[in-house]
This record gives sequence, C-alpha cells and structure tokens, in this order.
Amino acid sequence: MGSGINNEIILVLIILCLTSGILISASVRVDLVAILVLVTIGLTGLLPPNQLFSGFSSEASISLIGVMIISYSLDNAGITVKIARWILKFGNNNPRRTSTALLIISGFLSSILRSLGTVSLFLPVANRISKRLGISKSSLLMPMAFCALLGGTLTTVGSSPMLILNSLLADAVEANNFVNANISKFKLFDIFPIGLLLLFVGVLYLTLVMPKLDEKKSKGSKISHIRNYFKKTYNKGGEVFELRVLSSCTLIGKCLREFENEMSGELSVIAIHSKSGMCFPPLRCTQILRGQDIAIMGKKQLVVDFAKRHGLQVQEKLNSFAELLHSSKSGLSESVIPPSSQFVGQEVRELHMRRNHALNVLALLRGDKIYTGAALDSVVLRTGDTLGMYSQWQALNEFREQPDFVVITTSYPREKLYLTHKIPQALFCFLLSIALVIADLAPLSVSLLAGALGMVVTGVITIDQAYESVSWRTVFLIAGLLPLGLVMQTSGTANWLINLVLDYLLHLPIWSVQLILSLFTTIMALVISNIGATILMVPLALNIGVQLNTDPKVLALIVALSACNTFLIPTHQVNALIAGPGGYKAHHFLRYGGMMTILFTTTLMISVNWYYP
Repeated sequence: MGSGINNEIILVLIILCLTSGILISASVRVDLVAILVLVTIGLTGLLPPNQLFSGFSSEASISLIGVMIISYSLDNAGITVKIARWILKFGNNNPRRTSTALLIISGFLSSILRSLGTVSLFLPVANRISKRLGISKSSLLMPMAFCALLGGTLTTVGSSPMLILNSLLADAVEANNFVNANISKFKLFDIFPIGLLLLFVGVLYLTLVMPKLDEKKSKGSKISHIRNYFKKTYNKGGEVFELRVLSSCTLIGKCLREFENEMSGELSVIAIHSKSGMCFPPLRCTQILRGQDIAIMGKKQLVVDFAKRHGLQVQEKLNSFAELLHSSKSGLSESVIPPSSQFVGQEVRELHMRRNHALNVLALLRGDKIYTGAALDSVVLRTGDTLGMYSQWQALNEFREQPDFVVITTSYPREKLYLTHKIPQALFCFLLSIALVIADLAPLSVSLLAGALGMVVTGVITIDQAYESVSWRTVFLIAGLLPLGLVMQTSGTANWLINLVLDYLLHLPIWSVQLILSLFTTIMALVISNIGATILMVPLALNIGVQLNTDPKVLALIVALSACNTFLIPTHQVNALIAGPGGYKAHHFLRYGGMMTILFTTTLMISVNWYYP
C-alpha cells in the first residue's frame, strides 16, 4: 500500500488513539477494553472473522494458559515449599547469602512460571525468610520482584511480551508484508544469553541496594514480633481481653456494628461467647445481650476506659476464650489483593469476609494510609492492598485456596495442603513439556498444553483447579488486542506511521534507532501495559527494520524486551503485588526502579548488538 492515507488507516488510527486513551486513564478494566477493541474491529469490517478471533487460538494465548496451569500444578505439589526450605538451608542463616539465592532462583523460575506467578508463589517464601533471619520484608520483596521481571527475559514463555512477539511475527509472515525479510519465530532459549546478562546485572545491583531497603531488624519472639508488627503497620495489636456484659451495660440490645462504632479505631472485637454458643468471628448483626463475654483486642488502658464508659467488666484472664484464642489455634495474618482478583473495584463490605470465610478484617493498608473501623467498610479495593486479619488458623488455611487473595503469612500451625507425593509426576510433566519445546517436536503452545494435560491426568491437580488457575482476564486482554496489531499491518497503518518519521530515522545510526524504540516502548509499557505496548510497537519495529535495511526481527525483539522494563512505577502488576507487604512508596520505585531501568536499557542495547551483530 502506498504512503497516502485512506479511510481504513483513519479508522485504525481512531481506534488506536481511543484505546490508548482509555488504557492510560485506567477508567475501564483492561480486559473489557480489549473486548471493546475486538468488537469495534469486527463491526467496522477491518478484519474478516477468521482473523478477528485469531487471538483466542494464537500461540500467545494458548501458551499462556499452559504456563499458568503448569505453574499452579508445581505449587500444588509442594515444589515451591521445597525450594523455600532449600534456600534457607543453603543460606545457613546468612542473610546476604540467603537473599542472593532467593533473587537468583526467583529469576530463573520466572523464565517458566512468569514474573507474576513467581512473585505470587514466593511472597510467603520471602515472608518466611524474613522472620527466620530477622530481616525486614522490604529488603527482600522489591529485589525479588525485580529479579522475577528480569527472569522473564530468559525464555520466550517467561513474559507476556515475548509470547506475543512470536504471534505477531507469525501474523507478519501470513500478511505477506515481509516477503524479502528473514522473519521466523524465536525458539524457547534463543534469547537466553541476553536474558542471562540482564539478570546478572540486576542481581549484582540489587544485592548492593538491599541493605538500604532493610530499615529495621526484627527481634523478639515470633508471637510478639507479629503483634509488634501489626501495631506498627496497622495500629492494631496489644493483648486480647475478655469483657463481661453487665446488666448496667449501655449497649445491651444494640447490634455489633453499633457496638464497634462506639470503640476506638485501635480496638477490635475478636469473638463473642453467649449461652447459645461461640461466635468467632461474630457477624455485625449479632445482638449484644446481658451475660455475654466479648473478646476485645487492643491496649489495656483503652479497653479499661471503654469498659468503664459502657458498663462492661474486664475479667482478670481469658476464661471463655482461653482455648480458642491460644496462639496455636488463632492469630493475626495478612493477605494481598492480586491483580487478577475479581474483587478489585469492590468495597470491603462486599467481601463479607466474616460470613464467607470466617475471617475478621481488622484494617487495610494502602501505601502509608491505614483504614479501620467504619472507614474500612467503604474502601474500594485496589491491586496491592494489604488486609490485616484475625482468624482461626484452620479458616486461614482454607482461605489460602482462594485465587482472589494471596496469603503472605506463613508462620502458623496448619495442615499440609501440598500433594508432595505428586512431586515426581509434576516434575515429569514439566520436564516433558520443556523437552518437547527444546527438541522442536511440537509447537510451543502444544508442548505446554501437553504438560498441563499431564498434570491433570496424573492427579497433580483437578480439571476444576486447572480452570481456576488461569487468569482469564490476561487471556482476554491478549486475545482482544492481538487483532489490533494485525490490522495495523493489513490496513497499511504501520507503514503510514513509519513514513512520517522515516526521513528523520534514515539519518540516524542504527543504535540510535534501537534506543529510541526501546525508550518509547518502555514509556508505553509503563503508561498503558506491557501487552498493549508490545502489540502496538512490534508492527512498527518490523516496518522500520525493512525500511532501514536492517534485521526487523532484532528491532522487534528489542521492543518486546523493552516492554518488560517496568521497574519505575508501583502500578505494574508485579510491583503492585509487593508494594503493600513491603511498605514501599512511589519514591522507592523511582529511586531504585529508576536505576534498574537505566541498567536494563543499557545492558539490553549492548547485549542485543553483541548477540546479533
């Protein structure tokens, strides 16, 4: 197609601008945006149906499903627990040695499990290491997350941009736009040397900055450590006191919600015991009656003052709650809202945590702001929000299975949930899928699905667990946006955009063109998403490569890898997941993520030109 603009190009540009604007504003869920793009392209007739829905059957979408199922299966078999124990054993109580091992292993694991999956699995591992060695979580979580992002560049399945790249390369070949260019898909380990150098530089840098992130050493017993941590983090803590409701109590006949509204935000009702039985946690509609015993957690003086004010008697010790509230039966815990949670955008009250999960949410931590009491109920949940909770350990154990929350508390008595006897089967299926890819006996998507199917057939997971393990939001995001990249090729939009800047690019050395593409892709990945940036920029990079008579595949690779350069802001999925538990603010990401961004870009430019001279 010529360089002149036509109606199709105008239509594609309008869709492109609207899509970018909505993604930047974050006013609509990204998967819904992708579906809107898909429907719009279909209604305007820019693509025929067989190409319009090709994203759902694309290599990227199917491979992603396979990777997610395999990742979940490996965790279900207890392999991540084994790795955590090995890290602690290898570290031999040496914080630097242990933390370095954590960084390296999280990097290599994310080459298969992807960065988000690795960080989700290793949050409890880092928490356990933190408590065992007496170092703060803040010194572990950000370096671990950054290494997981870096590890995604080791293979073509380690990150969404690399998965998408191969699909876009295949689309470019099918569109016959690059007949004279030698464009073929990247194999599993084709980019390993580049990713290894990126990971090495990252580990070296992060091991140097980790001590600066470690603000305070942990001391004291495990129980007192947890209580002190909750007091400092959530302004919740202290002892649990038993209060008897006297006949003179001014709150008799009121519901628990009204009872709690009379309390200081630092106090929390944990349980209620009456003639009819034990309520733990008590529902908000529970009526306050004479003769009840109420367990309240908080500072002693605050509890005593509250009791005097409302006609309650503070008991000398726990009687009704002695067994139930023993540290072996119940206690404080934390969970994080992951990016895939269906509850993102809902109010805390809509979770019905007490009724549905027997968990009492005491507070919510978002950045440096704490929400408690009545203010907590109306908070709209965001990715990375951390919930401070109190419950029985059995309830927390069951809650760990919920895909919409990531429980990061590990030091509590619980039953063994992992199918450790299935470790041989899980490893066999995993290695089989990798062997199929390396030997090139089957396409990447087929090889990964074979491994996922093997996990189900051998009983490592059930078929229902396989469905639950897939982040369908991410699948629909990729499947919906891939046609946008395809229509940029078929409509001639990519060529038209390149012609606008071609005269300028022709006078630049090739490394300058590579750097411009890398920086622009990085900015787009931070502003919209790494998936959107890859889909929009790869077609442009391919066309630039052809026009400048350089290898278009190398430019496309630079774009895909640059889309993984998302260390700078806390809104990226992986960064958001660790921001709350690690207590990180935006300036932490700007300071440490900014330097990591510079190192990533510099190393990428050097390694790509070394590996593809």
